[in-house]
Amino acid sequence: MQDVIPSKVLSQYKSITLWFVENARTCRQFLKKIDSSIDIDLLTIFELDKHQPQQQLQDIESLMKAHKFIGVMSESGLPCIADPGNLVVRIAHKLGVKVKPFVGPSSILLALMASGFNGQNFKFNGYIPIQSDTLKPFLLNLEKESAKTTQLFIEVPYRNDKTFQFLVQHLSPETYLLVAKDITGENEYIQCKTIKEWKKSDIVIGKTPCVFGVSMG
Repeated sequence: MQDVIPSKVLSQYKSITLWFVENARTCRQFLKKIDSSIDIDLLTIFELDKHQPQQQLQDIESLMKAHKFIGVMSESGLPCIADPGNLVVRIAHKLGVKVKPFVGPSSILLALMASGFNGQNFKFNGYIPIQSDTLKPFLLNLEKESAKTTQLFIEVPYRNDKTFQFLVQHLSPETYLLVAKDITGENEYIQCKTIKEWKKSDIVIGKTPCVFGVSMG
C-alpha cells in the first residue's frame, strides 16, 4: 500500500467520517485493508452518480454541513481527475470548507511521465468513440493534433486489444503510440513505439486498465 500511497496520507483516513465514493463496497474493503480497527458502521458512505450528478447536489451539500472531516475516494486514480468528485469539491468551496488534495498515483500523469512525449502541452481525451465509423475520423484528427499537443486517452478494458489493433491499422507508420497498462501494478507494462514498430509486435494487452498516448512530435 505504501508503495503507491504515502503513509502520511494513509494516516488521515481515521479522522474522516463522511466519504463520497464511486462504489461503497470497495470503499469499505479499502478502509478495512488500511486499518482493521476502523468501525465502518460509524461512517457515512455516499455513492456518487457519475451519470446524473446534478440530482445529488442537495444531498451532498446537506451531508457536508453535518460532517467536519470529509473524503473523496476514486476506484482507481485520483478523484476529480478523469473520475467523479469535482462537484463535491465545488460545494466545499461554496460552503467555505477547507480543501486539501492528497498525494496519490494518477495513471494519466504517470503514463505521460513515462512516454517521452511533450509534457508541456498535452490533452486527456477520456474514453474514445466506440463505433468504427466515428472512431476513425476521431483518431485521425487526434493524430493530427498530436503534432503539437500530446494526446492521451483510455478505453474500457475489454476493448483494449481491439482499439490497439485499430490504432495500428489506421495511424501513420511514423506516429508514436504509447501503451501503458497496469501502472504501479504487478504486471505493469509501458512501451512507446512507432506504429511501424508496433506492427511487428504480438502484444496482448488484455482486460487490464490501460492508458494510450499518441504523438507525431
